[in-house]
Amino acid sequence: MNSNLKEEKTIMKHIIADLSREEKSISGLHKSLEDQGIVIHRLVLTGYLRALVDVGYLKEKEIKPSRIYSVLYNNHQDIYETVGSASMIYDEENAGDNALRMLFFLFNRPLFLREMERCGVELPRNYKRVTSQKRMEYIERLGEAGIKIPASNMMMEPLSSDPNVTLKILREMINLSMDLKRYVLAMPDYSQKTLD
Repeated sequence: MNSNLKEEKTIMKHIIADLSREEKSISGLHKSLEDQGIVIHRLVLTGYLRALVDVGYLKEKEIKPSRIYSVLYNNHQDIYETVGSASMIYDEENAGDNALRMLFFLFNRPLFLREMERCGVELPRNYKRVTSQKRMEYIERLGEAGIKIPASNMMMEPLSSDPNVTLKILREMINLSMDLKRYVLAMPDYSQKTLD
């Protein structure tokens, strides 16, 4: 059950990341996902898209003979989901480490493991465990924000920072919050290039 939920969240993240780059029809999205190694039946993909429209993540418009899907901006993601989505768009393989760096930069404090889990990405691999005299203050403050942190939850900090990566992820966070596509000729493509 847990692996199915994880797989479904991964598919959802790929759909949203793909559609945040450009709007697509079901056929275009299906081909793009297959190119990324995600094999999903078109009817199942249609179900995912309809569900994501219903919950307010995507918008759908009909341009005959196709339905075109795009990301619905300002979909009320919290900061953790936004950082997670932006980190996935920028570099899926290192999304956990990049999400940790971004949250550490934004909050200027160590992060709890529970906070990293809220990002919806793989947990970071490169971090150091830390303790803080303000631990209980952080737990109390997060509790006031509706985030329950177990008293024994591990705290962590990133091992390194990269201002260029931070800026690129910040750009993706802004793009997820408001549609920048209409203002630029091409959105940045962070996919790794191969040398021939």
